[in-house]
Amino acid sequence: MERFCNEAYYKLFQTLASQTRLAIIDVLRNGTKTANEISEVVNLSLPTTVENLKPLISCVLIHSEGSGEQKRYSLNLEIIEPLGNILAFHADKYCPGLQECIPEEKLKEYMKQEAAKETYIEHE
Repeated sequence: MERFCNEAYYKLFQTLASQTRLAIIDVLRNGTKTANEISEVVNLSLPTTVENLKPLISCVLIHSEGSGEQKRYSLNLEIIEPLGNILAFHADKYCPGLQECIPEEKLKEYMKQEAAKETYIEHE
């Protein structure tokens, strides 16, 4: 395992711990957009949108090209795709129904119930 870098992890998770920034990431999943286009979709003022783009750029979660009103933003798929896969795996396994994550004290029982379910495998 690579060396643990607490500060880098903190910065990444701090950046992602914002519903506004997650909404921006979600908007950019549909392709490159300007700050004006993003602010319209997430229903925020342009200055608020631009302030929330800064940490996403700083963590290299998104890229920017151009300048001024023509500046366009896009996802860094090299980071976002694997991160999305990890988050989807976690949600599927530990947050059934996407309501809330299973508390640690109930996790063992939940895992027993999941293991006891019948599994059907289709063969080609």
